[in-house]
Amino acid sequence: MATTPKDPLLTDLSVVFTPHGQADLDLQTDELERVSGRDNLVQALSLRLLTERGELTELSHPRYGSRLRELIGEPLDRANVELLRRYVRKCLLQDPRVAEVVTVRAFTTNVPGVVVVQATVRPIVGAPISLSLNLDLS
Repeated sequence: MATTPKDPLLTDLSVVFTPHGQADLDLQTDELERVSGRDNLVQALSLRLLTERGELTELSHPRYGSRLRELIGEPLDRANVELLRRYVRKCLLQDPRVAEVVTVRAFTTNVPGVVVVQATVRPIVGAPISLSLNLDLS
């Protein structure tokens, strides 16, 4: 009997991101939707970035998450945008499915307190993957 090779980028429940930076389970049908492979990695990295480091300590994951919330309310000057880029890079490298962070760009928008983060990572298998998040740090 042939076995199906396990996807190293894994499968998880699908999450829908709201414009306000929240996430909830994708309930478009009567069953919970699933996401696999590259799409799952993008979703997992986005959730990791949106989770405050230490927030999952009670679930035995004290180092999961990012330090982005430390920048809420801070001026979005050049130094803090560079710090944000470093926080993003460090957070993305926490995921064992990420072999390398190729690029991280962060730039302010015309909306006060909003930063766009764009990153490209090279997963442990396959071609590079890009993700983009709008973060409201006001």
